[in-house]
Amino acid sequence: MVWRGRRVVQRASFGYARAVAPKLRIEGGATLGERACLKFRIDDPADPREGFLVRIDGELRAFENRCPHWEVDLDLGLGDPYLADLDRIFCRNHAAVFDPRTGRCESGPPLGRSIRQFPIVVEGGEVYVILDPFEE
Repeated sequence: MVWRGRRVVQRASFGYARAVAPKLRIEGGATLGERACLKFRIDDPADPREGFLVRIDGELRAFENRCPHWEVDLDLGLGDPYLADLDRIFCRNHAAVFDPRTGRCESGPPLGRSIRQFPIVVEGGEVYVILDPFEE
């Protein structure tokens, strides 16, 4: 497999290449407590960035740590983008508020838009975020 921009290309045995979504193991993701947040790095050479994992209503959700209004980190590098006391994801740059169940903005400049959400897979007690290149 090799990185090609935001996609990982895997050589198929039939002589053509197909894009596959890379999995990123999240250390400590399986033991994340309710209404807790855990940031992780996405080491894509074309676009290094962060994401975060939250556990809401017993379910894990993974989001990109990037505002859909203006591509800055939601937490501006200061810490958790999820505020447990408000039960909301908060953009410190625009004061935008997002629902942690859907990623959809409830107030602020990106009203109605959503934070990019990543699929999650749990295998053998480990949590993996699927960096789907076709989701964008």
